[in-house]
Amino acid sequence: MGLERWIRDAMWSYNGNLEPLYELEDKGDEIIITFDLPRVKKEDVEINTTEDSVEIKAKMSEAVCWERWGSVQRRISFQQFRKQIKLPEQIDPEKASASLKNGILKISLPKKRTKVLIPIQ
Repeated sequence: MGLERWIRDAMWSYNGNLEPLYELEDKGDEIIITFDLPRVKKEDVEINTTEDSVEIKAKMSEAVCWERWGSVQRRISFQQFRKQIKLPEQIDPEKASASLKNGILKISLPKKRTKVLIPIQ
């Protein structure tokens, strides 16, 4: 029961947005985030970044509708993906890049350089 409720709460958003599946990888000098965005075109994706977070909004080419029949009857449709992620380290938003191919959005976020060589006088 607990797992089913967690999945339902995570996936059945009340604002018409569906939370996409994603993977975050720390590659040392950059953070790579990969999103699964089926039914989305490149021109319908909006990515906003700050030094410590990333937000994506992606409009689907057609709405997706789920129906659940059982003890509770429910019908819900989604037309947009939306997700905000707090990053584990600060990044340089000006150097970020992204690509979308076959429904897979890949965002490359170079980390901010915090190491500075101090010259000895």
